[in-house]
Amino acid sequence: MVTLTSALGIRAERQRIASEFRPGDPIPQVSYTGAEDELWMRVFGKLSAMHHGLACAQYLESSRRVALPTDRVPQLTEISRRLLPLTGFQLTPASGTVPSQPFYAPFANGIFQATLYLRRPSALFYSAEPDLIHDLIGHAAMLADPDFAEIYRWFGYASRRASIEQIRQLARLFWFTLETGVLMENGRPRACGAAILSSVSEMESFLTADLRPFRVADIIAQDFDDSDCQPVLFVADSVRQIRDGLLEYMEIYAH
Repeated sequence: MVTLTSALGIRAERQRIASEFRPGDPIPQVSYTGAEDELWMRVFGKLSAMHHGLACAQYLESSRRVALPTDRVPQLTEISRRLLPLTGFQLTPASGTVPSQPFYAPFANGIFQATLYLRRPSALFYSAEPDLIHDLIGHAAMLADPDFAEIYRWFGYASRRASIEQIRQLARLFWFTLETGVLMENGRPRACGAAILSSVSEMESFLTADLRPFRVADIIAQDFDDSDCQPVLFVADSVRQIRDGLLEYMEIYAH
């Protein structure tokens, strides 16, 4: 168990723990500080209130199944224990931002690599880089849903056979679906992507983005900047439409 007072020291120690992890090792347990628990509670509380009015129905149900604790930072092991019987996914530690292909490939085996550190207090409601809030409130909460989980697995399968150019295309598809996806439910846009669902600023702004119809060809042609809230998003009728559109692309070009 690790207890450090310096924020930079905490982050460096978490990265060290993750970098020393090898597949097959026990998932490390981390001692989160009281300040980190407080940060988690504050962000999660704000996001949960927003999710009820702005998140898609499948995310809300999937999040309910995962049942992330509201009063403390959870361990990867406890969330994995909830995901495994639902969709076969589990979480392993990542030392930082993982490049596209090494990040996607483990999805095929039901592995999602999650960070062990939380965002800085100065980036409380919007963090440009992934952190544990993004990975758990965003991705892990989605991974309890079979449709979402299938999409993640297909990104894993496709990345293993994709060319460099196809990896670039997969990155755009991943960004505009599993990170910043939007659905139209009962005539209203609803968030279904991890980057939106884990960011208060994104939840506040995605309704005012340029919302375009979901088309794989248009997504592949669309550039993006992941350092700020998104000005362009793509809206699907359902998670199944996203799944079917992506699987058709991956069958033709990545297999």
